[in-house]
Amino acid sequence: MGLAEFAPRALRTSGFFRQLNRKRRIRQMRAQISSTDPIRVVIGAGPTRFSGWFQTDKEILDVTKPSDWSELFAPDSIDFLLSEHMLEHLTEQQAHVALSECYRYLKPTGLFRIAVPDGNRRDEVYLREASPPKDGHQVLYNVGTLSAALQNVGFVTKPLEYFDKHEEFQSVPWDESEGLIQRSVRFDSQQEFQRGNLFYTSVIIDARKS
Repeated sequence: MGLAEFAPRALRTSGFFRQLNRKRRIRQMRAQISSTDPIRVVIGAGPTRFSGWFQTDKEILDVTKPSDWSELFAPDSIDFLLSEHMLEHLTEQQAHVALSECYRYLKPTGLFRIAVPDGNRRDEVYLREASPPKDGHQVLYNVGTLSAALQNVGFVTKPLEYFDKHEEFQSVPWDESEGLIQRSVRFDSQQEFQRGNLFYTSVIIDARKS
């Protein structure tokens, strides 16, 4: 491979180029945020794309870094936050920082909908997929431990879907326009996790800023 072919690829993969690209993305998103109402944000979005929502990933918003939040948002400015299967990839200390920042940047009465794998669902196939250290998982939550983590930073919580301590599945209706969780009783169809009329399920909680 000649130098002319190698240099552009080297530049694209360099730390300097990644930092420039990050700054460009942040400028673009801040401009869009300034003219958007309500503000809906997916954290840890990866390839997920929802119309009407801002998608963020670790490159532009490391949820464990307060400085990343302040680059994009003003405190008390976000109407809806959505997180699906992100928190379990953080240590308990990192999760506390991330949840505190979510609370800080939501508007009063703003809604944070969060989903994680369910430690109270105990069938072997599911637990093998959900338990640490599979896929970088750090913590396996259940409805009680996730509720407690959210309440500890100030949120008022309402569980939407979960297995209880008796391994019975519980659910209440929820509005997907306030945040669509794909690994949920209504939207998942992964047959390898089928258990009766359920497929892959999550602990799903609505956490509201008081």
